[in-house]
Amino acid sequence: MKKVLIFAPTAPSSGITQYILNILGELDIADMRVDILSFCNDRLKKWAETHGAEYFEFNISMYKHPFLYRHFLKNVFSKGYDAVHFNLSGLSTLSIFRIAKKYGTKKIIMHSHSSFTDLPSKLRRIVFSNLHKALRVFANRYYDVKCACSVPAAEWMYGKKQAQNALILNNAVDTGKFAYSAKNAEEIRTKYGVKTEYLIGHVGRFTVQKNHSFLIDTFSELCKIRNDCTLMLVGNGELLESIKNKVNALNLNDRVIFVGFQEDLYKYYSAMDLLLLPSLFEGLPITLIEAQANGLSALVSDAVTGECDLTGLTEFYPLSEGAAQWARRISEMLKNGTEHKTDVSELLCQSGFSLASQAKVISKLYFE
Repeated sequence: MKKVLIFAPTAPSSGITQYILNILGELDIADMRVDILSFCNDRLKKWAETHGAEYFEFNISMYKHPFLYRHFLKNVFSKGYDAVHFNLSGLSTLSIFRIAKKYGTKKIIMHSHSSFTDLPSKLRRIVFSNLHKALRVFANRYYDVKCACSVPAAEWMYGKKQAQNALILNNAVDTGKFAYSAKNAEEIRTKYGVKTEYLIGHVGRFTVQKNHSFLIDTFSELCKIRNDCTLMLVGNGELLESIKNKVNALNLNDRVIFVGFQEDLYKYYSAMDLLLLPSLFEGLPITLIEAQANGLSALVSDAVTGECDLTGLTEFYPLSEGAAQWARRISEMLKNGTEHKTDVSELLCQSGFSLASQAKVISKLYFE
């Protein structure tokens, strides 16, 4: 029986967590044991407990407690894993790879999920970005397999030259589960008391990356030119309170709905008329794949890779145009109609974004 360890130091509500759960739900684990190493992730912990796997809680700082850090990882990697699947957005150390190799890991699979670092402080982003770029020069020697969710994510993790050899693993979704449902749309609109004709949505953690401040500025401008829209924000994160304060300062409390993190996202997409994603950077947002499976149109920033438009439902728009112009473009899109398209699942499957096809690719990585 193959022994695999998935390393995912990510928040329970992150896209990386959802991606891992999606794949685990489709993998045939009869001939393998899959353990998980993560940081306080109750969703991944629940999966491990449900499936009789080990869940390792990793909350030791290498810089504050170097001995404990090495001792903990030694105990984990000494269990003899055939493969360790690292799911990361950036590099801050090489020691974890050294320890993994030293204590018996047969194959290291690196999987890049982002194209930049998502830290709240600008200074920390600069420091971490420079550290990451310095480390990746040496990190490539530890990887047996290099993977990424998109070309920009591969270039960020491995450098442009090394990225050419990276395997792109698509952020696949259950196309049937996310298909549009009029019943779900009515349920969500009724639950939150949405009375306006249009419900504009955003799904994502409240972090610098997702650019919520610009999103609120855009919606404020939209409210100046039309009064038939409500904004729904799905997610949580460290910047949630500051965004709530901004909504309050702009007197938009009666037009903006905060619903927190939701596991039944497929219902929320059905209730939306348009998805907005003004991100400053992305790997390849699983949100956009879910929205397309739902047949939902989206307006996204030009910082998002064009690889994510699989159905023609995604429009890319420059952030440099500013909030007022974004608002005018949203108004035009609503005027032209944003009815859900219900026949796009086949396009996603043909593009390799079905869970079944991706699970086969990952299973092959584990077993080869």
